[in-house]
Amino acid sequence: MIMAKLYKSTYLNEGKESEGKESEVDEAAECLSHVRDAIKWRRDANYDLMWSKLVKLYGSKYDYPELNGYQDVVAPNMLFSTVNVIVPGISVNYPKISVTARKESDNARASVVETVANYQWQHGKVHEQFRLAVKDFVIIGHGWCKTTWSFEEGEREWTDQGWQDEAQSRLAQLEQALQQAQAAGQSLGGFPTADQVVASIPKMESFIKADEAVVERVSPFDMFIDPDATNLDNARWIAERRFVPIEKAQQNEDWNPKVRKALMGRSMREAKSTHEDILFDGERRGSDPGFAIVWEYYDLIDETVCTFAENSEGYLSKPEDIPYGFCHPYTMICNYMIPDKLYPIGDVEAVAPLQMELALTRTQMINDRKKMRRMYMYRPDEIGNDGVIALLSGDDNAMISVESNTPFSDVLAPVQTTGLTPEFYNQSSMILSDIDLVSGVSEYQRGSSPEIRRTATEASMIQDGANARSADKLSIIERAIGAIAEKVVKLTQQFLSTDQVARIVGPDGSQQWVQYTKDDLYGDWDFQVEAGSTMPQNESSRRQSAMQLMDAMSQFVGAGVVDPKKLAEHVLRMGFGIKNPEDFMMPMQPMGGQIDPATGQPVMPPGGGAPPQGTMPQGMPQQPAQPPVGVPAGMPPM
Repeated sequence: MIMAKLYKSTYLNEGKESEGKESEVDEAAECLSHVRDAIKWRRDANYDLMWSKLVKLYGSKYDYPELNGYQDVVAPNMLFSTVNVIVPGISVNYPKISVTARKESDNARASVVETVANYQWQHGKVHEQFRLAVKDFVIIGHGWCKTTWSFEEGEREWTDQGWQDEAQSRLAQLEQALQQAQAAGQSLGGFPTADQVVASIPKMESFIKADEAVVERVSPFDMFIDPDATNLDNARWIAERRFVPIEKAQQNEDWNPKVRKALMGRSMREAKSTHEDILFDGERRGSDPGFAIVWEYYDLIDETVCTFAENSEGYLSKPEDIPYGFCHPYTMICNYMIPDKLYPIGDVEAVAPLQMELALTRTQMINDRKKMRRMYMYRPDEIGNDGVIALLSGDDNAMISVESNTPFSDVLAPVQTTGLTPEFYNQSSMILSDIDLVSGVSEYQRGSSPEIRRTATEASMIQDGANARSADKLSIIERAIGAIAEKVVKLTQQFLSTDQVARIVGPDGSQQWVQYTKDDLYGDWDFQVEAGSTMPQNESSRRQSAMQLMDAMSQFVGAGVVDPKKLAEHVLRMGFGIKNPEDFMMPMQPMGGQIDPATGQPVMPPGGGAPPQGTMPQGMPQQPAQPPVGVPAGMPPM
């Protein structure tokens, strides 16, 4: 951002001081020209075309000229398999977002902020939208999430109790005002009567339908960035293309009346022809010109936002300061970055050539098998029509008469077909191996068994190699989740107008309710995602880890360092998913002693002396027996 502002102050403002302020029409036209330049640049670079083909390949649609000569295209869709192994592996579960205060004075509110962040992620439909962006991230190479605030009011009929509460509240306010006026010696003639106050209650009750942060996935085809940038941080502007129904756009009172009434409708097919002609291929969008193409344009140098339409003059809404505390509302999730390139590549793009080679190889194999039909050459004059019918029939022991002394080999002979070499059929296995190598998805992750028997050590090494790449991708996802959660909380700090309640579900299944306002969220916070919380949980691995924990802690339990009851509860809850492990626990008793049912503590003998002989206090380790006289310490007894 600093570099962008420096760029503006050094270059953009040269010679403009004497030119005066441009008209709004010219300013809007300049913004639109920036967008059109980005559209043209992306089209010339074949980004939209390539992304469309990748999406079609994921959907088992092969639109490549190499396959045009074949009637049937048959291939296992390894891209579908790869995407649906990676996406659940990094975003299948709700994340566990942890919040840390940047100042010591805010520590007390950190737990409330953490609760709000996790609650909004689960119940604000954030996770569903984020998973759609993650699929874009894997297929296309990048995904977009937009974080905004939604406030909407509505009206509904009064309930009997609601109307009575409203009437009592207004009458109480009137009574309080009368008392204050009487105490001040003011005249009471100007105040309404109780009947007038009740009659002023509206027929419909107003209520708030929405007052929350909203996260939505935005199609990468509708997001455009300054083409001179190499990443989002040094971009001068960013714009989103929106398709608004023309009737709704013309009735939007927040937009310039003159401009919105002159809006022209366009069809979705025409607007998205740059990529959807390829993407949908036979199932194109409708031709009804019922949409207005509206651009939401963010100037990242001036930190302003404006809105204008595709075929109109002037702004729908003039440039104004971005209302959010974090500049633009977009989060770009980037996959594999290429140095000095604006757009990254995804997993599908790296494997797409191999998928096409696999499709071509398998299709050739299928067509080769079609040639392996039994065909014969025969002499019609020698066997006659009856002989031809017998040859074509499937009857057993069919008799064919030959009407001459010509040798049978000259009357009927099979036609030899030319098949592919055996080595050609091994190409498929080689391509599948290459796909696993490039994508980093092993055969174990795909849920298949290897053709070669491997030892447990070899399988573990293969899995560790795959986990290394998954960890890098998972780190990107966790950072994106933290960035979105931070925007959600900042918007809540800024715009929340009502009291809210968030529900906390503890690890044991217990529920707690936390009431908060925007004042409870004020402060500076660091948002982090618990490592691996979005990954699928392997039940066998989890139980094995729990049992290993018990084995490792056994010596500490015997030494009185670890509470065995707490350890058992943790193993039952985390290792086996039992939500109420305390129901399985028995009260702890010292040897030979008793437990007071009121306090749960051991009962000491009368007089406060030591426990009964032969018992040890709870938690104290047993003392080892002393070695016999003359035997060195540490030597085992004879």
